[in-house]
Amino acid sequence: MMFSLLEGDPKLGLAASNGIRWNNSRKFTLRHLRDLGMGKSKIVSAVQHEASEIVKVMKNQAGSPAPLPQALKPAVINILWQMVASMNLIIKKFLDIDNMIHKIHKNAAFLMIETFFPWVKTILPESLFNFIIRKHIFNEASSALEAKLKKIVKEHIKNLDENNPRDYIDDYLIEEKKHRDNPDSTMSIRDLVVCIADLFSAGLETTTTMIYWAVFYLASFPEVQKKLHDEIDKALPKGILVTMEDKKRNIVLYRVNAIDFKFRHSIVFIFYDAIVGMMAGSVHFDSKYFEFPKEFRPERFINAEGKFESPKECLMPFGIGKRQCLGESLARMELFIFLTTMLQELQFSVPPNQTIDLTPNPVPAFHPPKFDQNILITIRK
Repeated sequence: MMFSLLEGDPKLGLAASNGIRWNNSRKFTLRHLRDLGMGKSKIVSAVQHEASEIVKVMKNQAGSPAPLPQALKPAVINILWQMVASMNLIIKKFLDIDNMIHKIHKNAAFLMIETFFPWVKTILPESLFNFIIRKHIFNEASSALEAKLKKIVKEHIKNLDENNPRDYIDDYLIEEKKHRDNPDSTMSIRDLVVCIADLFSAGLETTTTMIYWAVFYLASFPEVQKKLHDEIDKALPKGILVTMEDKKRNIVLYRVNAIDFKFRHSIVFIFYDAIVGMMAGSVHFDSKYFEFPKEFRPERFINAEGKFESPKECLMPFGIGKRQCLGESLARMELFIFLTTMLQELQFSVPPNQTIDLTPNPVPAFHPPKFDQNILITIRK
C-alpha cells in the first residue's frame, strides 16, 4: 500500500490498485510466480539452502546473548527475490533497501493525517504542514527506493532474452511489450516497479516477523521447545534435510506455527471510495473462538484424535478473500523449513537476568516490540 504513493500515482502495483488493474496484476503475478516455482517442490532446495546457511551464522554467535543475526532477513527474502529478480541480496544491499522500506512504513502513518483530516492543511502554512507529516522524509525514501528498483528493471531490459525469461521481471517485460499498443492494457514500467516493491515488502514482512515471534515464544516457553526438540529428533535425525513431507510427522511444530500465525496478523485493505482495514486481531484474540486467547497454548490446535486441526474460520494470518496474501504457500514452506532446520541444531533461551518482551506492536503489522532483543543460542549435542 505504501508504495502506491511512488510518483504520486495511488493506483499502481498489487496492494493499492483497484478494479481491472488490480485483477490483471494479481492474476499475472500469481501465474508467473507459480511457474517460477512458488509452492512447488523444486523451490524446496533453495529454502533448505538458505535455512542451513542461517543456522551456520547462528552457530557462530552461540553462547553469548545477542539479537538474532541480521542475515536472517535477507535469507528469508532471497527465495522470493530469486524468482522476482534472479538476485541474491548480500547484507549491505539488503540493508539499504530494508532501511528505505522501514522509513516509508514509519512515516506513511503521518501521511494519514492528510487523508483523514484534510482540513488541517487549510489552517497551516504548507511548509509547516508538510514538516509535521514528515512528507520530505517519506518522499526521499520513496524516491531512493524507486531509483534502486528502476535500476534493476533497466538492467533486465538491457539483458532481456524473450526466448529465455529468467524471472518475474523478464516475464512482465515480455508481456508488457506484447500489449504496449493496446490502449486498454494496464501494464507499464511504472506499475512493474511498484509491483516489485510490494512483493519485496510483503515477502519480507510476513515470514521474517513470524520467525522472530516463533523464536521469542519458544525461548520464553522452554517446555514447548522441549516437546518440539523431542518430536523433531524422533522424526528427523541430524543431517537429514527438512522437506514439506515432514510436516505430517511434526504435529507439535505445526501447532506452534498455528499459534505463531495467531499472534502475527496481516492487514488487508479494500479500496472502493473509502479504506476499510480488516483487523485479524479482533478475531485472533476473541474469546468466542479461543479460550484464554492471549495465552501461548499450542495444544489448542490438536483435535480429539491427536491430529493438527486449524480453525479456518477464525485463523487468518494471511488475510481472507480476494486480497489474500499472494505468497502464502511460499511463506508457510519457509516458516516450516526454517524453524525445523533451526531446531534440529539449536536451542533458544532467555539470557540469564534478562527478559523478552512479548507485547505486540500493532503498527504496522503486529511486530514484536523490538526485533533486537537478546536471545541465547546453544548448539544442541
